[in-house]
Amino acid sequence: KDVVLYCLQKDSEDVNHRDNAGYTALHEACSRGWTDILNILLEHGANVNCSAQDGTRPVHDAVVNDNLETIWLLLSYGADPTLATYSGQTAMKLASSDTMKRFLSDHLSDLQGRAEGDPGVSWDFYSSSVLEEKDGFACDLLHNPPGNSDQEGDDVEEDDFMFELSDKPLLPCYNLQVSVSRGPCNWFLFTDVLKRLKLSSRIFQARFPHFEIATLPKAEFYRQVVSSQLLTPAERPGGMDDRSAPGSSETVELVRYEPELLRLLGSEVEFQPWN
Repeated sequence: KDVVLYCLQKDSEDVNHRDNAGYTALHEACSRGWTDILNILLEHGANVNCSAQDGTRPVHDAVVNDNLETIWLLLSYGADPTLATYSGQTAMKLASSDTMKRFLSDHLSDLQGRAEGDPGVSWDFYSSSVLEEKDGFACDLLHNPPGNSDQEGDDVEEDDFMFELSDKPLLPCYNLQVSVSRGPCNWFLFTDVLKRLKLSSRIFQARFPHFEIATLPKAEFYRQVVSSQLLTPAERPGGMDDRSAPGSSETVELVRYEPELLRLLGSEVEFQPWN
């Protein structure tokens, strides 16, 4: 395998080079069932229908070798299973096992079209090995999946579009990841919220203890804000040029973006279904 790959990487080598009988490396790989080498040859542009002097094609060698994986690989690269040797032998005539005969027969039927009423027109699919031996599914994924009517009202609201309406300028919102155990979500700068509400930090937390407040290193906050493609330069916080060093102990306080907080800030919140 490595030697074949080395030879193909040299510009002087021809992947379709023939011997005195007209056989190529593709013929040899098919006759011996070397699927790894066959795959390499096909990826490097080997002629999948190349003919030897007696009309033998790689697909004929694969069928004689009774290697289903080899014949499948050839067909996936466009091999023609209807071609015959100069003596009139087709791939179907050369097949010896029932499995190979059935595979070729089904493939040819798919190519040429099946008669109406043929049981092979449609496939019966009951399950998949990907779904087997796994617990925890709330429903049969392949039968009667739940629709929107089966969801709770809160879940439906989460999938709706949320619109924030206000007669005041909206506070800048930042999509940040504040811990490794949770993904990014939207946050306000705590100082912006306090300034809008004209409250101190102590009074705000005493009145609204249910709002989530998080702390993020100042350098990490600026790093995530700078990498954001959603914020315009005007929306980015001041002091961007005066950032803290990576090892600095300075932090930034954040408050979680929630509809209830938006209403508290004077905005009107509306939900519209996405569909």
